[in-house]
Amino acid sequence: MAPSPKLANTVIAGVNKAGTTGLYVALASHPQVAPSAVKETRFFLPLRYGAPTPPLSEYESYFASAGNEPVRIEATPAYFYGGEALAQGMRDVLGDARILLSFREPVSRFVSFFRYQKARLRIPEEMTIAEYLTACDRLVPDDFSDPTNEPYFGVLGGCYADYLPAWTETFGTGVRVVFFDDVAADLERVMRDLARWLKIDPEGYRVDALESENRTVVYRNRAFQRLALFVNDSAERFLRRHHGLKQRLRAAYYRLNGQTKREEVPDEIRDELQARYREPNARLEQLLRGSEISMPAWLGESKPVG
Repeated sequence: MAPSPKLANTVIAGVNKAGTTGLYVALASHPQVAPSAVKETRFFLPLRYGAPTPPLSEYESYFASAGNEPVRIEATPAYFYGGEALAQGMRDVLGDARILLSFREPVSRFVSFFRYQKARLRIPEEMTIAEYLTACDRLVPDDFSDPTNEPYFGVLGGCYADYLPAWTETFGTGVRVVFFDDVAADLERVMRDLARWLKIDPEGYRVDALESENRTVVYRNRAFQRLALFVNDSAERFLRRHHGLKQRLRAAYYRLNGQTKREEVPDEIRDELQARYREPNARLEQLLRGSEISMPAWLGESKPVG
């Protein structure tokens, strides 16, 4: 089925806290790319929880401003964990869409995900990272069929090898993997490579878009943070169209209510997580072997256990 001009043909489908916002903003700055009105349409996400998607007209509304650009893109990182049901549901609607995945060293991602859930006021402000790990361990995979448990998906969300096959089996060579290490170190080079993959001009990106996005900031005042989250979420369609204004507002907010102090991660927590992720990292390396992808150090050094 040929996709409608009002639907995405490229989807950043994962993963959370692995540079997806930076990739989306950089791609959206390209004149040959039509971005969705909001970064995360979340249109296909109900399929992750066994629920139907909204009417297709809702998805089309996110691309109402699209013209003749060859690339139409959205980015909902939680799609990655939806399994075969979500991947196939997306293919049924979008046809041979291109799927972009960004992976991050899972211990660092776990720490960032924990801090992000605090910043979004989804877990207790006083919760330590050790307490958070314990809370995550109380839940089994079936518990995450309830979306209210998503804030505690910190551990399982780093087991990428459990979820990648559903995407490669559904979209085949249309799946492209990048690594957060490369996005953080040289976003400009990553974007040039992605432009060649998308068959658009490698030099077409706006320079000011090639910078870090969606940094998790520790807040000083909880009430002020709640207000800022409400304003940001409510005004996202407007702010996406005015990137410079969003940058200035964000910088001003960080000065007013941000702080650099972060909770230290105990060595024993890092060691525990590294041990847990050794086996899934090794499986991921095996899945990606032969794909001509340059492996990051954390993946290339993975060894199976047992």
